[in-house]
Amino acid sequence: MKPSIIALPVLALLLTVTPAVATLTQEPPQASKKNLCLLWSEDCPDKKLTITEQIAALKREIALGTTVYTPKELQRLRNKLDEYQFFYDRLMFGNSGK
Repeated sequence: MKPSIIALPVLALLLTVTPAVATLTQEPPQASKKNLCLLWSEDCPDKKLTITEQIAALKREIALGTTVYTPKELQRLRNKLDEYQFFYDRLMFGNSGK
């Protein structure tokens, strides 16, 4: 079975969830509080985020900068963002030879 045949339904499922649902089920992180779910996969809500929601959440947390996170934690968030963006590109565009 071709990987693209499997990837297309998965991608369609990921893109059908609207960001509005995430805002209803999740509290925005406070400026003085770390998002432990994104950072260490602790205290995560029951509802899992889609890949696009995960990317947006990581970008929001990284934007908080050193007022909330240590430089090492920010690097960890950036690494996770790079991984999710890589997976998203793979789902959207397939094996592009990277």
